[in-house]
Amino acid sequence: MRIKQLEYLLKIVECGSMTKAAKQLYISQPNLTKSMHQLEEEYNITIFVRKPRGVELTAEGKNFVYYAKSVITAIQALSDNCKTVENVPYSRLFLATQQLDFVYDIFLKIYLHAGNAPIHFNLIETNRNDVVKQVLNENADCGLFVRNSSDAKMFHWNTDASRLSMEVLDTGGSYVCVGPKSPFYHSETVTQIETQIYTQVMLDMENAARRDLYFDNHFAMHQQKQIIFFNTIDACKQFILQTDAVLYLSEWSRGYFEYPSFHILPLLDFQQNGKPVVNELVWVRRLDMPLSPTEEVFLTYLKQYLEKSHLSLL
Repeated sequence: MRIKQLEYLLKIVECGSMTKAAKQLYISQPNLTKSMHQLEEEYNITIFVRKPRGVELTAEGKNFVYYAKSVITAIQALSDNCKTVENVPYSRLFLATQQLDFVYDIFLKIYLHAGNAPIHFNLIETNRNDVVKQVLNENADCGLFVRNSSDAKMFHWNTDASRLSMEVLDTGGSYVCVGPKSPFYHSETVTQIETQIYTQVMLDMENAARRDLYFDNHFAMHQQKQIIFFNTIDACKQFILQTDAVLYLSEWSRGYFEYPSFHILPLLDFQQNGKPVVNELVWVRRLDMPLSPTEEVFLTYLKQYLEKSHLSLL
């Protein structure tokens, strides 16, 4: 079997006629018929039956065409992925991530770094549970998410984690963002137990949070006043600005909320003698996928950003 034969086959199906297909393919009808006979002999099947007005697929022919389309689609994807423009290799960056404040700037740097080289970006912003699923399901090649020490004990992905490689890129604190109407607006720090009676605004958390399971296990909050979920940053900002609600942030999402109207203060763990709540920034990818050149560039820029961020705190 040759790829060209499958392309001929799909053209015949499209036209419904050997004669019409041969004209569009710019080959003779006898040669096209011969090619299809060879394909049938190779697989010991009958693909077409002749009708007065053309050809019709048999049952086994329909099944064969189904898989032929998959082969042609895969060949096209392979061709698109490896094509070059002026000998410049095509590259891609398919990333699944939580909403982290540095991602957009790094994508811009990679775009400028690529110059005229063809590059395909695909950014999926979602909750951390879905980050892992997107990588495992091959919708993304790599991912970034935030976890903390409590997650290792209570948070479980419904996925095959043995297929994943995970690397902790950075550690950082947890924070609470409040507006002018909050009693914590002029505070220096705040504990989890102090915030539990106030409305909590959540940005893009997983389903467990929406069922209160996240808080019962993670923050040990059983008397929370109210939890409101938003999936956009602007919605969170508007609500915090007008109410006494609190919003929990990681080290890598606080940049979205660093405005004069808001106050961001460190979150302390009341169960750990007032120690800061520490998070980890985790890089995840499938074990069977080596780093692409574009992903290496992304990681280089990310590590430079993290290093610069730590230096600015000294």
